Amino acid sequence: MDNTFNYFSFDKRELGARGPFFARPDLIEEFKVHVPDGKLDEITARIMNAKLPKQMPPVEGASNWETGADIGWLEELRHYWLTQYDWREEEIKLNGFPQYMAQVGEYQIHFYYVVGEGPNPLPLLLTHGSSGSAIEFLDCISSLTEPSKHGGKAEDAFTVIIPSLPGFGFSSMPKKPIQAKTTAKIWNKLMTEIIGHEHYVTQGGDIGAVVAVQLADQFPQNVKAIHLNLPLWFNIPATEQTDDEKKWIQEYEEYFNGPTFDFQRIQTNKPMMAAVALTDSPIGTAAWIAEKFWAWSDHGGKLENTISKEKLITNIMMYLVNEGGIAASFWYSRGYKTELNWELHPRYVDVPTAIAIYPKEHLFGRPSLETARRGYNLVHFQDIPRGGHFAAMEQPELFAANLRDAFKNFH
Repeated sequence: MDNTFNYFSFDKRELGARGPFFARPDLIEEFKVHVPDGKLDEITARIMNAKLPKQMPPVEGASNWETGADIGWLEELRHYWLTQYDWREEEIKLNGFPQYMAQVGEYQIHFYYVVGEGPNPLPLLLTHGSSGSAIEFLDCISSLTEPSKHGGKAEDAFTVIIPSLPGFGFSSMPKKPIQAKTTAKIWNKLMTEIIGHEHYVTQGGDIGAVVAVQLADQFPQNVKAIHLNLPLWFNIPATEQTDDEKKWIQEYEEYFNGPTFDFQRIQTNKPMMAAVALTDSPIGTAAWIAEKFWAWSDHGGKLENTISKEKLITNIMMYLVNEGGIAASFWYSRGYKTELNWELHPRYVDVPTAIAIYPKEHLFGRPSLETARRGYNLVHFQDIPRGGHFAAMEQPELFAANLRDAFKNFH
């Protein structure tokens, strides 16, 4: 195992008595996050010594983020990072729920596993996305596993499983760029063969949505239902499009081909350009990630209104302490091209599907009810009053309540 982190061993025969019973305890180890002081000192020194560029004026009427980064905001983040942020305090939070490391084929997969209350908690697999990490879901865990404490009912509880994608967080790097087809195989093996849940439901946005659709497509015998907060767009023949759909498709294609997704084209087509520039720069990594949170979150002009500096920095740190750095996440961007050939929605999804529409989600992730029914076996559709792309992190209580309602018939 990578010596960047401290692990502690235990007698696997005691696992059932001490925590959850796993089907293959011989392939699982308990896990605690502890980054060595030397690694933290190295990161701090680079933050302190980073030289930032002069702010380029944005186009008239736009914020500095229009240029890709607000240097003044970044300077404030650096000051907070150096003077107030405490990684050790954040480690305590990260270690506040049971974590494990599983050997799944050639991959070492880090995952949270939290057993729900009541007699029949439904296994729920949550998959994070790019620019995010497993910490996206930490504020939701209590609401999902103990709904009786959050205005829900114990019978609607979930047992929550939150793995880190290969190359993200504390999971090992893949040997080549991969995407959702491969990830779905890893996840289903983890869930059914190693953890031991033959049937489960799954949720995702961003990469997590692509993984959820692939799980439904490849393993309908195991996946009881899926939930998406970014439903994947799909081809609707021009002759079948309604006037509203034609307008929506034109608008989201212009949006996708515009500057918002310039980063994605770099990460997919020339990933090593950004990788070389960012790997040795914590501040560069912070800027690259923070721009997505600024652009895609529902914050009303001040990101801290929705996502605190602590949470944002901790999410950034999940890339900085990772063996592969932020460059590892680009392997998934490359995989859109090399593994999926940009076919994110392979066919009509027969598995029961729930969709939540957040008002600040990408335009292509906000289809109408009628349009969503064309691509999915839709059993639940809800407009959420607040939130954006990082739904679970922005609105954890709304997110959890929506999942409880969407999956209540699948226990």
